[in-house]
Amino acid sequence: MADYYTPAQLALKLGINEAQITELESKGFLHPKLKDGRRFFPSRQAYELQVARRIARKQRVSLERAFARVEEMRLWQERATVSHR
Repeated sequence: MADYYTPAQLALKLGINEAQITELESKGFLHPKLKDGRRFFPSRQAYELQVARRIARKQRVSLERAFARVEEMRLWQERATVSHR
């Protein structure tokens, strides 16, 4: 997986259009890094979006709810990592 994706690369990778990427940004689900006036999405966000879309499809929940579940999983994983140190 690449370290960063442009909106076009991310849309292509996930099989969606750039307008959907922009919409997810406006809803606060994606947070691009800015460099020279261009937006780049870290690979972690690309992965989380991919997982959220899969959860939304399989569990028949909204993408918003799926993102919340991804966030819950990420926090659980971080806590588990810290407790094992």
